Amino acid sequence: MSQINHRSQQGFTLLEVLVAIAVFAMLSLSAYQVMNNVMRSDAQSQDHSQRLKDIQRATIMMDNDFRQIVARESRLDGDAPSNKLLQVSEYLLDSSSEGIMFIRSGWQNPQAMFPRGDITRVGYRIEDDKLERVWFRYPDTVVGEKPLVRVLLTGVTELKFEFYYDKKWHEKWNKENILPEGIKVIMTLKDLGDIERIYLVPSSALPKESEQEQ
Repeated sequence: MSQINHRSQQGFTLLEVLVAIAVFAMLSLSAYQVMNNVMRSDAQSQDHSQRLKDIQRATIMMDNDFRQIVARESRLDGDAPSNKLLQVSEYLLDSSSEGIMFIRSGWQNPQAMFPRGDITRVGYRIEDDKLERVWFRYPDTVVGEKPLVRVLLTGVTELKFEFYYDKKWHEKWNKENILPEGIKVIMTLKDLGDIERIYLVPSSALPKESEQEQ
């Protein structure tokens, strides 16, 4: 009888304890890896969602500008009025890629509260892999007037434009007193590659000098 009681009071052997610890450690490691993967996937999903929101905000701002381009001469740094209604070239506005500048309407000024009109000069450029919107309070600028700059999107390495005119696309735009029928904006993003936006431009041109004299 004493032998039976002695055997029933015996605990786990050292080997059994080590095996149990090893199994528990493996289960814990597996659970940690699963949880870590879930957390990483959630973080990546949030980052991707935020990135898409940033892109949407930038494109909305561009939509508002490009869809309200107007044919208007303007003065830059107090010079004579320029007959280039749309200025596009490499390094324009100190861009590291192509830059663009034009006059747009529709700038809200309710009840003429502010000492300005409803048109302004707007430009876009790339600086330090950031897409920036450059704008002036007035379409005609004087010498030394500094533009206002707003970063719209990060991680943008290149900015290009194409112009639809005479039933085909052109990579350059040097025409005077006229706007293209359409503008294609091509942004190259580090993480997503190329993004394209096409804007229809209201068909408009400045009258020729002979028409103005009449």
